[in-house]
Amino acid sequence: MAARPLHLFEAGVVTEQQFAGLQEAPAVLGPLLMERLGAEKRVRVPFNPRDRWLSAAREACRSLADGVQASMREGATPVVLGGECTLVAGALAGALAAEPDLSLVYLDAHGDFNTLATTPSHYVSGMVLAHLCGRSVAPLLFPGARKIAEDHVALVGARALDVGETANLDRSRVLRIALDREHPEAPSLVAWARRRRIWLHVDIDIVDPAEFPAVAFAAVGGPSLAQAATVIRQLFSAADVRGLSLCGYDVRADRERALVAPLVDAIAAAMPKLPVRA
Repeated sequence: MAARPLHLFEAGVVTEQQFAGLQEAPAVLGPLLMERLGAEKRVRVPFNPRDRWLSAAREACRSLADGVQASMREGATPVVLGGECTLVAGALAGALAAEPDLSLVYLDAHGDFNTLATTPSHYVSGMVLAHLCGRSVAPLLFPGARKIAEDHVALVGARALDVGETANLDRSRVLRIALDREHPEAPSLVAWARRRRIWLHVDIDIVDPAEFPAVAFAAVGGPSLAQAATVIRQLFSAADVRGLSLCGYDVRADRERALVAPLVDAIAAAMPKLPVRA
């Protein structure tokens, strides 16, 4: 069967100026990833912060949601290159508008499950998964964004959690699955995802910083890039992956661009040709 077309979105969404290196990642990764994946369309989502970083992130998320929804309704698979995890508020909102029964697989060294009541930093990206699950932080992102049921979410690899965030997760129905140096295979994830339609979100800080240090918040003890890519490849084999978002690469921490090709090659190799929707 022929593959579904791929649409590549570059969305350098960040909410704070100190993470401008994340904002630049899509433009650096995009050309090579487009070449590797043979994307049919490349879309750049505007991000114009000036001194309004959060407002710009909201606007970019709305634009991204519209684009992802349109692509999925055309039968395409969106691949979103982003800055920080905030972008998934836009990507998943658009995906759920097109496919309301989607599940979410969220690979991240962090939980992103703080709320306004528990966050020690007020960093928006550290609350985005809680936002997606409807946990009262919508004003920080964009009201009206579609939410996902907690029992449709698998949080994979989160090993650096705040105390309040851990309590939030313990009271939730989000499935937590280990993916780290001691648990590099995550077989229960493949079992959970089998035959589901999923959106796959990957923050590259899931990988151990000894191998991939160019991230905003390094967390030791992660899997290797090859191990993470193997899990992603298994997900594509077991589940119906309708879209993927990739974020977390800090360009300014990789001035020689030594990590660009290994990252793109790992992601491209993990993505088989996607079958046309029946």
